[in-house]
Amino acid sequence: MIAILALSLLSTPAASVVAPCLSLSQDPNLKEEFKRFEAILKSKTEEGEAISMMDGFVGRFRVLQEQIDNINDSLAIGEGERKALLSERKKLGKQQEALAAEIYKAFVHKSRKAINEANLQMWRAGAYSLGQMGEPGADYLWKIFEHKKFKDEPDFRGLCLQQIGYTHAYVAYVKELIDLLDHHEYLFIAKASDALAQFGDAPGDIRKRAVERLVILLAQNWEATISDKTDEESQRKYRKTGQAMRNALEALTGTTQSDPQQWTHWWNKNKKNKEVWADD
Repeated sequence: MIAILALSLLSTPAASVVAPCLSLSQDPNLKEEFKRFEAILKSKTEEGEAISMMDGFVGRFRVLQEQIDNINDSLAIGEGERKALLSERKKLGKQQEALAAEIYKAFVHKSRKAINEANLQMWRAGAYSLGQMGEPGADYLWKIFEHKKFKDEPDFRGLCLQQIGYTHAYVAYVKELIDLLDHHEYLFIAKASDALAQFGDAPGDIRKRAVERLVILLAQNWEATISDKTDEESQRKYRKTGQAMRNALEALTGTTQSDPQQWTHWWNKNKKNKEVWADD
């Protein structure tokens, strides 16, 4: 039903896109899907069906985003009744939040406490799904990363970090990702860097914050390997994090440097260059 509504909105002149959207409680199809998803989670089996349903939720999320984008276009050019458009956009956003919340249930459902390969496969698929759900998805990915249930699953937690980057929740999570660049778990440093590498189209001030920290820590990590070649832990840290940090720097700056020293030189030269940090 949401899809049908979306098609009608997409074919309607922007100035007249003011009709209220169906709420989740008014959409019997989605309501039944949520019931089915709950039953699957409760069954402790049918992980494949759960994954398929999460894919469907992502599809619905995207349709809603198309509607929101159309409303934003209307607001930008001053077409339509502003108050009605803002109200409509808020309703659509709430529906997106509900879809993300439904996927999150798969990670914390009382019938899915077991850390086994079947559940992990479903949770990994859920993390990828949340990664396609913008800031609502990022919020839940961060909650999962911090959840005590997964404290002994660093690979899975790393995936959640990485997927935050694909949500493009720049403002909400740049600080958290930057803070992780100095974490004791090297995998998290690498995955936080992978996430930051997806922020290449972020506003200039956000990119600058990330680049500054990446340059400083990359240089420190590299210098530790040079100053004491017998320090196996420093060597290990740089091997596990260096490439991901360099990839992030390249994505955030649109340039390539040969080594950490050159990145430091580039930063010192460009940190006050307004053109480099201008918003596109």
